[in-house]
Amino acid sequence: PRGAGGAGRAHAVATALQHTVNQVDANLPLYFVGTPKENQDTFLAQNRIIAVMFSVFGAIAIALASVGLYGVMSFSVNQRTQEFGIRMALGADNNRILKMVLRQGAIQLALGLLLGLGLALTVSLLFGSAISNVLFDVSPRDPLTYAAVALLLSVVAFIATFVPALRATRVDPMVALRAE
Repeated sequence: PRGAGGAGRAHAVATALQHTVNQVDANLPLYFVGTPKENQDTFLAQNRIIAVMFSVFGAIAIALASVGLYGVMSFSVNQRTQEFGIRMALGADNNRILKMVLRQGAIQLALGLLLGLGLALTVSLLFGSAISNVLFDVSPRDPLTYAAVALLLSVVAFIATFVPALRATRVDPMVALRAE
């Protein structure tokens, strides 16, 4: 039977077993006394804490990266308001302005991915044996992990770039040309 009754019986059996062993030799310890579920939970508790910490730190890093890229792109769009106004006054449509801003974000993304993934691969080549214990049996040079990270960062970068790019397409040419 499962549930509290099963755990209670396991505890009763463990107590009886400890009592019997103490009668034979009081200095003989018992290890891993409990249900397999309890033993597994105890064994995996530290790894779960580390995994949760890495997940939280990763989420914070993604949030910081997206806010940073949004800030850079938003600042760039604000600085180029007159340029967008002139381009629109000369006949550029919204799609052309959108593509221009998205291209700028894509260049920043490509440079960041190249440097970041290159640095990560270099560190994994230099210290691969030292960090393999922390990675839960995932190879430090796992191409699927690198691809997943690149895809996630690309999606985040696209969203962080798309919002300022849309704002750039809404520039009124007359207002932009009058602004200093």
